[in-house]
Amino acid sequence: MDLFALLAAELPQPSNELSIEVGLSGGLDSVVLLHLLARLREQKNFKLRAVHVHHGLSPFADEWADFCETLCVQLNVDLRVAKAAINAKGKGIEAAARAGRYRIFSDGLCNILALAHHQDDQVETFMLGVARGGGTRSLAAMPKWRDLNQSIKIWRPLLDTPRAALEHYAFEHDLAYVADESNQDTSYLRNWIRHKALPQWKQRVPNIHQQILANVRSLQDDLALLDEVTQDDYHRMLSDGLFQVDWWRGLSELRRRRVLHYFFQIYKIRLPSHKTLSDMARILLEAESAQWQFDDISIELYRDILYVRTIHTENYPWLGHKGIQGRLKDVLLENGFTLKPHRFGLSEQVLMDVGIVRKVTSSDVIKLEFGQKSTKKMLQECHILPSVRQIWPIIANADGICLAVANLKANQDFRDFDGFLPIYDPLTKYITELNSTKNVIR
Repeated sequence: MDLFALLAAELPQPSNELSIEVGLSGGLDSVVLLHLLARLREQKNFKLRAVHVHHGLSPFADEWADFCETLCVQLNVDLRVAKAAINAKGKGIEAAARAGRYRIFSDGLCNILALAHHQDDQVETFMLGVARGGGTRSLAAMPKWRDLNQSIKIWRPLLDTPRAALEHYAFEHDLAYVADESNQDTSYLRNWIRHKALPQWKQRVPNIHQQILANVRSLQDDLALLDEVTQDDYHRMLSDGLFQVDWWRGLSELRRRRVLHYFFQIYKIRLPSHKTLSDMARILLEAESAQWQFDDISIELYRDILYVRTIHTENYPWLGHKGIQGRLKDVLLENGFTLKPHRFGLSEQVLMDVGIVRKVTSSDVIKLEFGQKSTKKMLQECHILPSVRQIWPIIANADGICLAVANLKANQDFRDFDGFLPIYDPLTKYITELNSTKNVIR
């Protein structure tokens, strides 16, 4: 097997626009991949660098980092060494270490992250999926290409290559590499599969690796088709960027579940348990309004549309117990409001008086040209999300009279023909009656 020719054929084109970072552990697989790419760089003229993740889990971790630095000097490759914070709470050490690695990989100054997973790794990953009951996506194991984030793609060019071919290449080119002693520890499930389970399967089914890889290829095709159908459903369901729940309800049960699953992926929301997702689907079928929270993300059903709010960005200064008080013009401008010239806005004189900016209350009313209206009713008529109405800012005078509802209207008795309407720009996107182009609130 000519690995150099194989890699040359796999390299994306045009290669001179590529910036590739190799995940370099110092083990056989990543050393061979880096050596191959360093040779190929001389022909294809792409940028090449490497990253070594220092987990600190082995007593030899510092030696591995030193080895990688020496190797990269020999190959004339820039190397960054990054220490990973391992938080194993709620997960095993393997999963925590992997999460730490991928956080570091996401910081790479590259457009391709090259990882050295090979054919034997693919077989083991399938078996792990079987053991853990991960479903189709887990059984489809590792794709050759996938997005790491918006700017970096993961590339696994050696997935069709058996480990024996990598060993042969290292021998031919006299490559040194390190050996991770933890790879022999069969208390880890992957190692047990590698050293105990698969050898026994191979005794009974000599071509078990080929059978598993055939299954993986078939599952990847099935998964690609499933994703295609799901994405088509999802985009047909959108109207002006909005998740139309009525259209979603018209799908079959399985397609509804897949679209909801995809919705979580699109907005990078932590996927809930199967039961939670099923409960959410049931409520969406039956309810007129509902709200869910996942970490710092709020999902809200309102007027047959599903909205997403990123709560951690909300830091509104008027939500304190007493709001914010002082000369209104100063208070507004110092706390992120703008004063937009408005045909029927607050007069300059009113803005120079002492007042308060606070959240809306159930007793607030605003005087209109004819009669008066509850401020909460006004927010409802503008189709502002119910949860957001509770935090909407009201501008009041020292006597507690509502002078204006921010972004919407000024009190008839306190406005001027050439006045100013207090605007808090981050709230404009919540006025869905006036701004219905997006359902993502950042």
